Amino acid sequence: MTLDPGSATGERIAKRCETCGRFRLYAPDDAYCIVCGYESLASECECGRRFDYALAEPPGAGLHCPRCGRDFRAGRVGSGLE
Repeated sequence: MTLDPGSATGERIAKRCETCGRFRLYAPDDAYCIVCGYESLASECECGRRFDYALAEPPGAGLHCPRCGRDFRAGRVGSGLE
């Protein structure tokens, strides 16, 4: 069995799937969402703010970027975050 390089070093960064909207920790090289399978992971908001703050927020609560105010959960139906 081979270890993922990110797993071997323990390095993880918060990424958001642009398709399903979920925030999770991933290895830096990961590109595919573990929930929906799409290659649409982003490690930062459009304004450049990293997503580390998003992991501690409870599901169903509002979530805005603290730098630009972008609302990540408004209008999302069926995202599993309600």
